[in-house]
Amino acid sequence: MKPLTIPFEPEQRARMAEQWSAHPGMRHMGARADFSDPEAVRVTIDPLEPHHRGGMGTAAVNGAVIAGLIDVAIGVVGHFQMIGKRVGTAQLGIQFVRPVVGDSVTVVARLVKAGANLVFASAEVLDPRGTVCARADGIVAVAGTGRGEGTEAL
Repeated sequence: MKPLTIPFEPEQRARMAEQWSAHPGMRHMGARADFSDPEAVRVTIDPLEPHHRGGMGTAAVNGAVIAGLIDVAIGVVGHFQMIGKRVGTAQLGIQFVRPVVGDSVTVVARLVKAGANLVFASAEVLDPRGTVCARADGIVAVAGTGRGEGTEAL
């Protein structure tokens, strides 16, 4: 049986999502976490603001914003597999398929495989219609032995 992306009870997942959403970096991005599905980490910006939009005069979401959301989502997948350990994203590979246009963007990340010191995850970037606009793979590595942020709800 494949391990869950978020191996916690619904009440714990809800508290953790609120904690992650309240993080200053998430608030600065205008992002919110949703951990209601134990099979997926969701990170959403809704509504998108002008500062989220891309360069070259387009209304598409900036690639740096997309990369940041992917980093958060994949990093959180790693965090949930390594509770009690400090982890960080060690590698990200992103394939941009089409521009993200509309009023929101969502990244959905899932566990691929977890080992003793590495977690492998994948993610999709969705526009408001649910169209896949980018795909990513990432590796999260144990970076230390201290408690990671966001574990208070456990």
